[in-house]
Amino acid sequence: MSKILIIIMLILSCVSPLSGQEILSLDRCRDLVLKHNEALQQAANQVELARQQQAIARTFRLPSFSATATGIWQDKDLEMELILPTMKPNPITGELEPNLMINPATGLPLTGADGNPVFNMYAWMPLEVSLSGAYMAGFQMEQPIYAGGKVAAGNKMADIGLEMAGDNMALQRMNYLLAADQAYWTYVSLIQKVTLAQQSVELLEEVMALAGNSQEVGMSSRNDLLKAQVAFNEAKLALKKAGNGLTLSRLELCRLTGLPWHSDILPSDTHIVLLPVNDDDITTKGPDRRPDYRLLEKKVSMEDQQIRLTRADFLPQAGFQAGYQHLGGIKFSGTSFDNTSLNLLVSVKIPIFHWGEGFRKVTMAKIEKENSLLELARYRQLMHLEAEQARMNLELARERILLNEAALLQAEENLRVSRDNYEVRIETMTALLAAQTQWQQAYTELIEARTDYRIRESQWRKANGILGQ
Repeated sequence: MSKILIIIMLILSCVSPLSGQEILSLDRCRDLVLKHNEALQQAANQVELARQQQAIARTFRLPSFSATATGIWQDKDLEMELILPTMKPNPITGELEPNLMINPATGLPLTGADGNPVFNMYAWMPLEVSLSGAYMAGFQMEQPIYAGGKVAAGNKMADIGLEMAGDNMALQRMNYLLAADQAYWTYVSLIQKVTLAQQSVELLEEVMALAGNSQEVGMSSRNDLLKAQVAFNEAKLALKKAGNGLTLSRLELCRLTGLPWHSDILPSDTHIVLLPVNDDDITTKGPDRRPDYRLLEKKVSMEDQQIRLTRADFLPQAGFQAGYQHLGGIKFSGTSFDNTSLNLLVSVKIPIFHWGEGFRKVTMAKIEKENSLLELARYRQLMHLEAEQARMNLELARERILLNEAALLQAEENLRVSRDNYEVRIETMTALLAAQTQWQQAYTELIEARTDYRIRESQWRKANGILGQ
């Protein structure tokens, strides 16, 4: 373990200056990715927004209270003259009646040129109205009684909206958990590839020394030494490329986790997976656990409430309103005028005929729900197919590990035999280098198979809605 870390640190120090050693496990990598990601923070904010919207919807059933106040200042008073007809009491009934001028010949009221009756007496009233300092203040309460089911539908939609926000956050969380797993295991695999490249350089260095010694004693030609030198140079270049790939992978891991760019990341998992875990429970569990499927289900429920909301616009509605108002500061010809009143209002609205508008809008809402149901059925099939494919990919990755482990054992034995045969000059340098290449390729494929298994495992968990559980 210590030798591997020393090799990796030497390579990384040649590529870029690092600072701040960071021991990173898969669980901590996931935690850092979830905390650092802006999209998850936005999803959390959406949950809070939905919670506030739900709280607002709960208040629709409650009465609302408001207070108003109005003040007026006017620099000029209103002046006018009123000439009003007079009234007199009826001598028999005592009730007031117009004080009309009667024609003694006919006993009928006299009329003027304009055709209106003429009164015996008129009252002259000069009027002066002052609004300077007038005010009006009031308090009002409004209470919905029945809104056609709109309030209940709005409350239900707010509840569904909160659930959808939670499912969306769970979906975003799974997406970034998968990204964290891919970045982490890729980084671990590249560390192993760098170690393998370093081992290959050391092996070819020994082969080159062996070829040089053989040439000195005349047991091999210079051509063998040149072949070993070419392979050694190619191995050094491959080691450089592997180091560059490791640096880029480290930077990607830093970007996802929010760690400083020059952090020296040491993963706690160094072998990825030595043996595949028991896959007896690797089955397709169905899409019901997936947050994206639950989002589609909630969409159907939302469309159902939208139907109720649309229908409510064309049903009877009733409400109650009460108010208390005070009017003051008004003067009529120098006399103050104040008034305080309590008013009650009950309103009922009954839609009668709108040329079929309500029926058509409800029909449109039902069609939207039907489309959502069709979308749900289609995505259920696709998600089931995706989960089944993820299961087969995971099983295939497990078989790939077993085959590559066997191939690596064969390549190691083949390399040992080739080296022994070359030392006694019964095998050529070309065969030895081919055996070395075969060993390195088998080791590389095993690293990639183990990495692929880990990533396929995360993909299978995400396809079945259990990633992160």
